[in-house]
Amino acid sequence: MSWRAGGIRPWIVQRLSAVAMAIILCAFTLSVAMSAPENFQDWQDFIGGSIWNTAIILFWVSLFVHAWVGIRDVIMDYIHHDGLRFTILAFFAFFLISMTIWMLKIMILAVNL
Repeated sequence: MSWRAGGIRPWIVQRLSAVAMAIILCAFTLSVAMSAPENFQDWQDFIGGSIWNTAIILFWVSLFVHAWVGIRDVIMDYIHHDGLRFTILAFFAFFLISMTIWMLKIMILAVNL
């Protein structure tokens, strides 16, 4: 398999993002199971900590990258009209970038509260 092949890099990115999400989700689940926050202030302190805040941001960025690669591949395989393909890809890119900005805003506010 050639590293220059068009599909190998997106394939690797999607697999790495899936592994990153799985690791973060397992660690988060274990952490919550071991010391479950009981009220809103406990949750806010838990999420507002720099380790989990960073892990959650990495999880969401991995999710959005994973979604982009999957959506892009499906659209490129099944939408053959160039104008329609560009429009749909632009819509999803705008949507995922907007969600990333919104998530970062929420996580930054969680730290500052």
